[in-house]
Amino acid sequence: MESLETALKQAAATKPAEHIRNVCLVAHVDHGKTSFADSLVSANAVISSRMAGKLRYMDSREDEQTRGITMKSSGISLLCEPLLINLIDSPGHVDFSGEVTSALILSDIALLLIDVIEGICSQTEALIRQVIRNGQAMILVINKIDRLRVELKMSSSEAYQHMSRLIEGVNSCISQVLGGIVLEDDTWGNIEESEAKLHFDPAKGNVIFSSALHSYAFGCEDFAQIAAEKMKVEKSALLPAMFGDFWIDSTGSIRDGAAVKNKATLFERIVLEPLWRIHDLGLVENDATKLAEAAKKLGINLKSRRANEAFDELMRTWLPLPKASFRAVARAPNVRSTFDTQHRLDHLTGHRLDHPLRKFVLECNPEAMTLVFVVKLLQTEDKNLTSRRAICRVLSGTLRKGDTLYVLQQQNNSSEVTSTKIDRISILRGRDSIPTDTVTSGMICTIDAEILLQNTTLCEKPDFPCLKIGSQTGEALVRVSISTQQLDDMDDLREKLKLLALLDTSLKVMELENGELAMVTAGEVHLQKCIKDLNDLGLVDLDVSEPIVPFMETVIEDSVLSAPQIIEQETECRIREALYIKLRVVPLGDAVVELLDKNSSLISSIRRGEADQTEIDEFQKRFTSVCLETLPTLKGSWWFRKPKEVIESMIDQIWAFGPERARANILFNNVQNYDRDSVWRKTEFGVRRYDQALVAGFELFCNTGPLCNEIMHGIAVIVEEWNVDEEDGAIGGQMMTAIKASCSAAAKKLALRLVAAMYRCTVTTASQALGKVHAVLSQRKSKVLSEDINEATNLFEVVSLMPVVESFSFCDQLRKFTSGMASAQLQFSHWQVIDEDPYWTPSTLEEIEEFGLKGDSPNHARGYMDAVRRRKGLPTEDLIVESAEKQRNLKKNK
Repeated sequence: MESLETALKQAAATKPAEHIRNVCLVAHVDHGKTSFADSLVSANAVISSRMAGKLRYMDSREDEQTRGITMKSSGISLLCEPLLINLIDSPGHVDFSGEVTSALILSDIALLLIDVIEGICSQTEALIRQVIRNGQAMILVINKIDRLRVELKMSSSEAYQHMSRLIEGVNSCISQVLGGIVLEDDTWGNIEESEAKLHFDPAKGNVIFSSALHSYAFGCEDFAQIAAEKMKVEKSALLPAMFGDFWIDSTGSIRDGAAVKNKATLFERIVLEPLWRIHDLGLVENDATKLAEAAKKLGINLKSRRANEAFDELMRTWLPLPKASFRAVARAPNVRSTFDTQHRLDHLTGHRLDHPLRKFVLECNPEAMTLVFVVKLLQTEDKNLTSRRAICRVLSGTLRKGDTLYVLQQQNNSSEVTSTKIDRISILRGRDSIPTDTVTSGMICTIDAEILLQNTTLCEKPDFPCLKIGSQTGEALVRVSISTQQLDDMDDLREKLKLLALLDTSLKVMELENGELAMVTAGEVHLQKCIKDLNDLGLVDLDVSEPIVPFMETVIEDSVLSAPQIIEQETECRIREALYIKLRVVPLGDAVVELLDKNSSLISSIRRGEADQTEIDEFQKRFTSVCLETLPTLKGSWWFRKPKEVIESMIDQIWAFGPERARANILFNNVQNYDRDSVWRKTEFGVRRYDQALVAGFELFCNTGPLCNEIMHGIAVIVEEWNVDEEDGAIGGQMMTAIKASCSAAAKKLALRLVAAMYRCTVTTASQALGKVHAVLSQRKSKVLSEDINEATNLFEVVSLMPVVESFSFCDQLRKFTSGMASAQLQFSHWQVIDEDPYWTPSTLEEIEEFGLKGDSPNHARGYMDAVRRRKGLPTEDLIVESAEKQRNLKKNK
């Protein structure tokens, strides 16, 4: 072990870039990443090869082992001469998508694992999209192929057809993703060339067939070599026909058209038939004697006596998983050539062709200037904030212990330059680490320093702009209030929460106005992990509130309204003779809101005055185009059939966008004779006194809507008139409240609706439990989108949309009601307007006949609204019985 550590240290310091590979394992949850990683780790004798696929070495947390899912990314450096491979195992659960993003940013090659039976799942599609956008090379691993024979009893022909359809499905998914990206970004060039590079074909060597549980894997070339010797043909001639519609005739010639002639394909004959025979002997018939005889024919002497153990021994000796994997990785781009992909380098440099750090990244020269980017902070042994540890990648130069580097932050408004000293460097080693003094360019390692921030660039020289390190995290939806039973421990809790927020990008920590501490997490599983982390930090006696899920409020167009009724939606406010204002609230429409949501970071930059004018002009053109196309079509709103000139004029006079938490709202200046600075550019116009007070009132309204004080989303406030006595000193303090109240009154004249966060829920279930699945989904107010049967597994897949607020303990309830025959995957989908009017009551005769005078059918929107109002201490219209008398029956039963 000491010699291995010494070899690793030497390799980390001296390996040329051509011999370093940074690899990430990605997959849908339970598709076998961590078991697959076990076999790769066993190649360096870190764990026994007999335990590979069973130990889950990379899952170092207790709750990871208990739950059987990975919750955090972990890495290990492996030697496979002449290669040095930095391997990162990432989570598959959607609650930990931030961990996956960090792993992908660090790596150049993605090993995409797919369960051969479950096939392409929701998270698989999302990962393919993310890998393609990031510009990594992708290798497909079709895992758990033993299940096709052992569980599903497929013949070699059926198994070939099944795997062929799966590869076609993955390629189709890649084409769809590429098509969408090319439409958005025309810098990708020819889509056919991109598809040819990314599409999977076993004959090209970018597809691996494996069983991580039994620690074996192979590519087409493994069997092509054996067959070429027997058939006495060149391997190069045989390999292209190994996976496809090709067969061998009686003369030994390779022909195509196997399906038409009803012939077994080369893959069936050469690969699957002998493979299935060994599976039958070892896992179906359990015949250790015949299995030993088969092994001798392959030149392998088995030591195990039991059939299942002998099967594992034979397969990992005959078709070792590390060999096939490392061979495919060796063909993939090294740490230098990976940035030859134009769009990947553009992404890193913020699409700046003149970025001064581009040449250093491209050269990846160990003798050049040291350049490091920090991706993720890690937990240190001392568990405090004085010394920080981070996982990082050396892009250029050589990093040495004791080096002093300058911090180039992504957003640094200060001209002051911060430097930090590298106190320690460690090589990744799974649960442990190996301290070292030097690492070369291209390496992934951990560093300890006093000043480390996530998503920052460390550079040997201070006078460079930072690199743009993208970070994508899951939507933070589930909030809890957290406190300690001992008030003396609250300061400690506050510090530990700060530390946890630094270590976990998906976690948000807030201190509310009343002094309450709150955590906002990505989901129920993520919440449980965060509480476990706090317990590990020494905080055991914690009081955690019931989970709180945010809503948003909006207004929608009402198609039954006439033009005069819409005109009457104006709202006036008058305070003495000092203030008169007239405004209206209008909806913005889905397309405009979607554009604002996508560009929220740019809007924030515009608000701070940090955005580039070219970016602002480009965004204004797109925004104007979308508004002109969609707003005049909103029937039942003020925008309906508005002339193009009016809309363009109003866009030029946007007063302000919404505040930080509610960017997708707009304040329009439609006041006659008031020319002021536009949000798009500075002009010669100034602003009137109290202008900012009016904007502040608009922001207050956006942060506290009229239904239940949740943030507003997708609304516009149009100010028609504004007269203020600038000499009245008292009006300044009253103005913000007056504007907020006026906006709320104007919004109540429209159709107010709640907007709920929605999960896309995918339930896999046996047919006998299908009815119970639908019953549970109905209780959770889910809307079923599709229900299909997977022909490979004979299991039903039910896809539905479920409000996040209804999702707590859903998986436990589902398992209980179906006796474990159903499992679910929840993934954030979108924000959706709840169609029900929270204030609806029957008004027509038909409605009264159907629902009664009081509307006895449940109003879910009203229920959600009242629940939020009660939580916030706002008044509700609940009936409260003050003087109840006990009912007595006329007849007494003795």
